[in-house]
Amino acid sequence: MSLSFGPNWQRDFWASPYRLRFELDDGEYSGRYVTKFTRSYDRARKLARIALPSDSIVGVIAAFSEPSREMNAKRLGWTTGTAFEHLTELGVSTKAPLAEWVGCWWPNEEDDPEAEPWTQRAVSLTWEQADILLWNQIAQDLGVAPRAPVFAKFVDLERGVCVNAYDDRGMDVTSLTREPLEEQYSQCGAWLLEKDRSRMAMVFES
Repeated sequence: MSLSFGPNWQRDFWASPYRLRFELDDGEYSGRYVTKFTRSYDRARKLARIALPSDSIVGVIAAFSEPSREMNAKRLGWTTGTAFEHLTELGVSTKAPLAEWVGCWWPNEEDDPEAEPWTQRAVSLTWEQADILLWNQIAQDLGVAPRAPVFAKFVDLERGVCVNAYDDRGMDVTSLTREPLEEQYSQCGAWLLEKDRSRMAMVFES
């Protein structure tokens, strides 16, 4: 199975029933800020490596259009420079992308005439760079720094798998077919999102 990048690259993933939803923060450390972040980050790294058992990782990175207008831009050092430049400072360069396009990042924005399109780049990553992007995802809502004004997802092109750690609370792993996720469903069952267990059971245990 092979995927191609462009404005509609996520459409088949959005429609796929083969989605595992994981809890990164189960509330056990409520109020303990540092532990909340490190636990979510550690769990996200483990889940990503299980979902993408290869050293050939592709990241799809969407840039905030005007970082200087974001909340806390001054404190974060975003008053000048582009989102991709700030990401380069963290250690992830996007200067030689596999592809670049403009399109929606969220599935519910496709039919919204007021939705802002995002500049997106697909880049080859090492796991060290992928960890930086995972840090960035987990840090967004918690206000942890340093971070860059971008969002990122990880893709296995050949197996048709997409990993999205959307914030410190959860991670979705989506596949275009059932087989790539069967082992992770069994192996990581304790971390599955409780309120979505019945749906996942119907898909992966039928």
